[in-house]
Amino acid sequence: MSNMEKLLLMVFGHEIWLESMRGNGTKADIKLMYGHNMKTDGHVDADRISSVVYGPGRKKIVPEIKTKADHHIVSFKGEKAGYYISVVDLSPLVISKTKNDEYKHGPRKMYKDIAYAGAFHQMAKKILPLGEVGKYNPRHVHGILDLVPATPVLVPDKEVSLTVLYEGKPVKGVTVKAISKKEGKDVASAVSNAKGIVTFPISKNGTWMFIARHNDPSKAVEDEYDETVFVSTLVMETQKA
Repeated sequence: MSNMEKLLLMVFGHEIWLESMRGNGTKADIKLMYGHNMKTDGHVDADRISSVVYGPGRKKIVPEIKTKADHHIVSFKGEKAGYYISVVDLSPLVISKTKNDEYKHGPRKMYKDIAYAGAFHQMAKKILPLGEVGKYNPRHVHGILDLVPATPVLVPDKEVSLTVLYEGKPVKGVTVKAISKKEGKDVASAVSNAKGIVTFPISKNGTWMFIARHNDPSKAVEDEYDETVFVSTLVMETQKA
């Protein structure tokens, strides 16, 4: 597969996400995965990754990134027990489309006869309880497009409520999909209401990914791209019996 084909997969279907790997006290390792519907397909280039972990009290931790054959590992150690929010950003990429439906890597000013150009920015988020965590307080800490769950874990046969934030504020009209890792496909979708809220029934035990996509033409740059497209994922698990 060519580099261009790999880039197009990310633009039109593939995404990044974070999955818990293991934890020991306040030390944690998290897998950074790449693929579609929680099915892996290689990994992203390490030089495109930036990551930060927010601990209790919003303390920032810069994690270590280790590259493996088909994923990356995000490793960090917290100072105390509590909920830690791990976030990964990929550096944006610009894809231009010609009037003949050919795709090019780079802004519209690099080519002729461009019909559309977009800047694509992907983010992934995971909330990790480490040690004796205490009360969970929903909070926004990072990211232009963010999914903030009302609870830190999922409960089978009950609904989960997520607030979609754009630039730190609730946003209406964003489509969010719910993917069950067990089924390997999206099983539900919802559109955020005036308060930015979407709800999903959790029909199965296991790991779930919620993915939001938001196009913003106001983030265009003249002669470079017509809009910025933000894609953000949040992975959660059902609570242990």
